[in-house]
Amino acid sequence: MSPKTIAFHTFGCKVNQYETEELRTQLKLGGFSVVPMEDSADVYVVNSCTVTADADSSCRQMVRKLLRERPDSRVVVTGCYAERASDELREMSPKVEVFGNRDKSMIAISLGVPTACVEAAAQSGVTALGERSRAYIKIQDGCDAHCTYCIIPSVRPDLICRSPELILKEAQGLLAHGYREIVLTGVRLGRYVFEEQWDFSRLVHALVALPGDFRIRLSSIEVTEIPEDVITLAAENPKLCPFFHIPLQSGDNEILKRMGRWYSSEQYRERIHQIKRTIPDVALSADVIVGFAGEEDRHFASTVDLLREEGFSRVHAFRYSVRPGTSAEKLSGHVDPRVKSERTRRMVQVDHELRKRYAGRFLNQPLRVLQESGQSGYTERYVRVRASTALPEGTFQTLRPTQITPEGVLVA
Repeated sequence: MSPKTIAFHTFGCKVNQYETEELRTQLKLGGFSVVPMEDSADVYVVNSCTVTADADSSCRQMVRKLLRERPDSRVVVTGCYAERASDELREMSPKVEVFGNRDKSMIAISLGVPTACVEAAAQSGVTALGERSRAYIKIQDGCDAHCTYCIIPSVRPDLICRSPELILKEAQGLLAHGYREIVLTGVRLGRYVFEEQWDFSRLVHALVALPGDFRIRLSSIEVTEIPEDVITLAAENPKLCPFFHIPLQSGDNEILKRMGRWYSSEQYRERIHQIKRTIPDVALSADVIVGFAGEEDRHFASTVDLLREEGFSRVHAFRYSVRPGTSAEKLSGHVDPRVKSERTRRMVQVDHELRKRYAGRFLNQPLRVLQESGQSGYTERYVRVRASTALPEGTFQTLRPTQITPEGVLVA
């Protein structure tokens, strides 16, 4: 008798989260009941990440725990770590079933789901996610950049874009299920091109044109890949959030060159200036790698200066750790771990400072907030607002905040 209960755990990025939902949809159509990871299940699926050595370690730790505590269950590992080092996972136990990114489509079939159910899931797309207000749609996969610190191009090397027909159909399905924010995600979002007729800009315009009261948010997009007319659309159409998460990694040209990034800090600033000229009070967010090989205090200071001077609304700080298999592993000047920890702590303080300064612009103003669980939600600029009482989840509310917390949360 085929297994009927299945549990999922997802490590890593929004692309991985979306791909787990794709698997969940396929297996539900195939007759499986999805249960929490803590419950007893016939099958456990671990969707892995390999962006850092710590991510690999976390995956192995979870697999060992499942093998120890659930000896009668099937353990399936997929994702980027499974793609990069399948032998490492198989060596843990003959019971570990490994499917790389290229083989994810075979997982459901290997578990006994009829091919027709897998095909039906592909046509219907993802219609429900863990959150009740915000949903992700993966539009693109793969990266061909050669950043010296990153392993992802070796585990997701092929630039693959989904058809606009399926993306639009999936968006309509999510809106019909009550979602009010759709986040477009991909490994290289701005590289979306489908059969030459469709590019990223045309897709965004088509999504915004769908009927209904909702908003579209862009996930991470490279500074050189943001189309001019998408910036204009965010200024003119309230359905496209005036929020751009643009990876910076470093604000110093020496470190950017060592990282293999393809822009200078001056080019990055100029693009930011263009966006700010077009969109008043635009929200800008960035990823920053702290303590990269060769980074000195002056390089770190350049990054902090750029973020403060350009008025970013938030920063995601990542403490650099060597990723075996990348060219950065062989660079000289690796930073003392204690120094990396101190700089990371300081960057987190900068993040708090920037969040509070940016959110403070909106005190005593009426704000349209999409309510999430509990009493809080987010504006279109991704400013968190907490209401004095619980409001219906997944609904838009107009709130006028009068206070701000030290963390930059507005209170209405």
